[in-house]
Amino acid sequence: MEIMVPMSDGVELHTRIFFPRSENDGEGKFPVVLDRSPYGYGDMEEFMNLFLPFGFVSIGQDMRGTEKSEGNWNMFIDDASDSLDMGNWITEQDWSNGEVYTFGMSADGMGSIQTIENAPSWLKGQYVGWAPSRMYNVLFPHGAYKQKTTEDWVSDLDMTDESWLPTLLQTIHENENHSDEFWGQVEMNDEKLNNVNFPNAIWAGWYDIFQAETLALFDGYNEKLKETKLVVDPCGHCLEAQSFWTQDVVYGRTGLALAQAFEVFGIMDLKRTNIKNITYYVMSSNDTAGTEAGQYWSTTEEWPELAPTSYYLHADGTASTEGKNEVEASEESTTYAYDPSNPVPTVGGNNLPHSIGGSIPCGPLDQSEVDDRDDVLVFETEPQKDALYLTGPLLADLFVSSDAVDTDFSVKISDVYPTGEVLIISDQTFRMRWRENKDEPDMIVNGTVYNININIWNTSYAVAPGHALRFTVSSSNFPRFSVNPNNGLLLADPVYPGKNVTAMNTLYHSSDHQSRFILPVVKKPKRVRVLKELESLGITETMIETFKTRLK
Repeated sequence: MEIMVPMSDGVELHTRIFFPRSENDGEGKFPVVLDRSPYGYGDMEEFMNLFLPFGFVSIGQDMRGTEKSEGNWNMFIDDASDSLDMGNWITEQDWSNGEVYTFGMSADGMGSIQTIENAPSWLKGQYVGWAPSRMYNVLFPHGAYKQKTTEDWVSDLDMTDESWLPTLLQTIHENENHSDEFWGQVEMNDEKLNNVNFPNAIWAGWYDIFQAETLALFDGYNEKLKETKLVVDPCGHCLEAQSFWTQDVVYGRTGLALAQAFEVFGIMDLKRTNIKNITYYVMSSNDTAGTEAGQYWSTTEEWPELAPTSYYLHADGTASTEGKNEVEASEESTTYAYDPSNPVPTVGGNNLPHSIGGSIPCGPLDQSEVDDRDDVLVFETEPQKDALYLTGPLLADLFVSSDAVDTDFSVKISDVYPTGEVLIISDQTFRMRWRENKDEPDMIVNGTVYNININIWNTSYAVAPGHALRFTVSSSNFPRFSVNPNNGLLLADPVYPGKNVTAMNTLYHSSDHQSRFILPVVKKPKRVRVLKELESLGITETMIETFKTRLK
């Protein structure tokens, strides 16, 4: 069935409905799986066949302002009310039993999250994959504009009115500061989290564009409902990186996600397996086959206990777990020139790849060439004698200064292979004018040393014997992040970007200002044979392939 469903303000949204049998003869009442999307439903019929055999009505709806729906798409602001209207409409139908389960991957998931704002009584379960809890932190992490990902993603939406795109981008630029008036409309907060009283499951990816905020969503949900399920695979949106890992990842990640969705919808019980609430992939280098150093799934009821370990940066380019009490004056700091007209290029990481509308390669790519620049400071540990296991948040605690009114500091953590390859684990950029998280920018005072703390997102990674860790500090990572012209102009300024200013930026590593990276060291996580567990649940290869159609 294909119809237009009116919302409370009169706007009609294009909706496709699939019943558990070829024709709905008016007999029986069914629960509903609802997926609302800005990307259309060309694959809807095949995808929804996953749920029809279990007695669900499956519904796909084009979000407001996209595909065949009326109105304008406005960064999920309308999805709380539209989801409420749609759920209310469903429960009024003769074929509804009053139960609605929401499902959503990526942007669909962001729309699904908005459903909880109004605490509808019909919401009985929710499955969310690769979607953020706070949109601002995705588009402006530490205030740095994630330019290419944002513009690629928004441009890839099939808007009903394409002329709306420049207005939408301008709105994003005008809200470069963390304005609660704008971003608070779609971001998760304690008030909304208090409405979480239904089964739910979340799917994240270590190299995913939304990684940190998807994990933050899990933390928020799990605090309210301890039975919240989580799968963290290596890839997320970064489908292009799948070739780096084994079939155990490619099928395991999708099978696990499907199994957890089935559990949320009451179709399957994972308690009869060895799969716990949190199942995550322990990544490692691609030369660890047979070493048991990493490249396997682990499952647990709680995240492993951390031993946060500091790696101090030294003037000679080394990094170690020992700080220095005395440092010669000539070794107290390192200064480099950052020229905005010649930014450090992005190579891999948590990007939106070509295969799904992006334009920056993603995943664990080689950094050796970009690290060999004068404006990139490199610090490296000794090779590991034994495997080092990391699971949790990655942090940088830096002391910096600049002679410009504004600038960026970019950090990166990589795995150095014995062969010389340097594969990125994670990176992040910090825009100095937003360091205080104020409504108004706070410009740099020349000569002042600032202590900045950078959340470099999260990982689960085994550094294999013979491998070293590399930490880099620079001031650009383009086009992943917009180039900072160092002149203090805001994105929405009519003359932005204005004239570039070369900044002399300084990193301190003295006894009083010991810059460091802080890593989440853990004991070796236990292995679980995921494919064997999925087989015991009856998750078939056909089911997995069908589920994958909605991920493309």
